[in-house]
Amino acid sequence: MALLEVRDLRISFSSPHGQARAVDGLSISVDPGRTLGLVGESGCGKTLTALSILRLTPPTARVSGQILLEGRDLLALTEAEMRQIRGNAVAMIFQEPMSSLNPVFTVGNQIAEALRLHQGLSRRAARERSIEMLRLVEIPEPERRVNDYPHQLSGGMCQRVLIAMALSCHPRLLIADEPTTALDVTIQAQILDLLAGLQRRLGMALILVTHDLGIVAERADDVAIMYAGRIVERAAVEAIFATPLHPYTRGLLRSIPKVGAEKAPRLEAIPGVVPDPFHLPSGCHFRNRCPAAVARCADTDPTLDAAYGPHAVACLRASEPGWLC
Repeated sequence: MALLEVRDLRISFSSPHGQARAVDGLSISVDPGRTLGLVGESGCGKTLTALSILRLTPPTARVSGQILLEGRDLLALTEAEMRQIRGNAVAMIFQEPMSSLNPVFTVGNQIAEALRLHQGLSRRAARERSIEMLRLVEIPEPERRVNDYPHQLSGGMCQRVLIAMALSCHPRLLIADEPTTALDVTIQAQILDLLAGLQRRLGMALILVTHDLGIVAERADDVAIMYAGRIVERAAVEAIFATPLHPYTRGLLRSIPKVGAEKAPRLEAIPGVVPDPFHLPSGCHFRNRCPAAVARCADTDPTLDAAYGPHAVACLRASEPGWLC
């Protein structure tokens, strides 16, 4: 049984310009102990999808579908019940560590807040546990650093504090939204290694939200490629890299620098930008940027079909002879 199963998730916003379909019929699942990579360009709806799992979408958003955590629909819970889920059963590492921490509280107080709320620890016990969590994420001198404010820490250390906060109550599911944003390459590797080690140690599931396919190739078990609020391809990570079926996935892969080539080829960019959710094109939303688009792509809206067993793709041409060549 999947730990998390999202079924037909739809998130829209209304404005004088019309209705924006930010997430449109998205379905994903994550098994215990597995890592799902949620991949796509900025503006595809990845972060909004992640926020919807914790019911942290803006109040103007209209959300429908099902978000099942061990069979329990989170969208049907009261706000009081959701407060018991957030940070306890499901936790999230937000983007931009320097802006995600409260500058007027010490990092120790910010970690201890969740411990006191969800586990009922005393102030002293929560402080001791906060020190343990800082030690777990390999922050040096945790007994001293627990009293530091965010501005006294580097970006990498602030990211470790966010991880410590997220893992303090041993969640069964961790959502990491661009966990290495604004960090240099060395620190990125350290953070990802830390997450992988903690995941194995705690046995939790992980949703890794990113636009970096290099990270996905190394860290994910399964991949969902997202474009304009929809999943356009879903498969095991090996299948995505060996036999990409959707033109968008192929474009993302061609934009990755190749290491070790005698002469580095010129990187291929995907033309255009992600469409405005208020003015989505008819048919396939990717067709205006797709080098393989044909006339019927403008008339037919492709659904996510399992064209090759568990490898699902939303493309009208994926089943054509020679498509894999």
